[in-house]
Amino acid sequence: MHTGRLLALVGVIIGIIGLFLKALTTAGAGMLPALHQADPGFPAGIPTIWGGLATWAQIVLAILIVTVVVLALLGVRSAAMSKSSSLVTAVIGVALLAYSVVKYLDTLNVAETMQAGMAKAAAGGMIPEAYTVSPGIGFFILIIGTVLVIAGGL
Repeated sequence: MHTGRLLALVGVIIGIIGLFLKALTTAGAGMLPALHQADPGFPAGIPTIWGGLATWAQIVLAILIVTVVVLALLGVRSAAMSKSSSLVTAVIGVALLAYSVVKYLDTLNVAETMQAGMAKAAAGGMIPEAYTVSPGIGFFILIIGTVLVIAGGL
């Protein structure tokens, strides 16, 4: 298989793995169901990156992923992708990278808000300590996957 095609496919696989990892990381994740019962402003749990996306975004993302896979497998696999297929793959990779970065920045805001809420809950005696909250490693894995898709299209 040609290197560009292989890079695009590996990027898709790595990106999919990143999508199904947790969006946030906190040692206080086990406290969230109880906090949610006391204050519905807290989430009941921490979703995966995929689970945190809107339905329309999931549909578009699935279509883009399938498109990259089809383009990578289309034609003679030992040859480079056609110029149009390469261009479309690279553009899809750039779009996915941009969306991943935007979602990461959104998650940073959610993490700050949740951490502030946990600090208030700890001050009120609802939980033993104020846990830190940060974006999960899935975002970095997702971003690496999108960069590989871009590289596969170049």
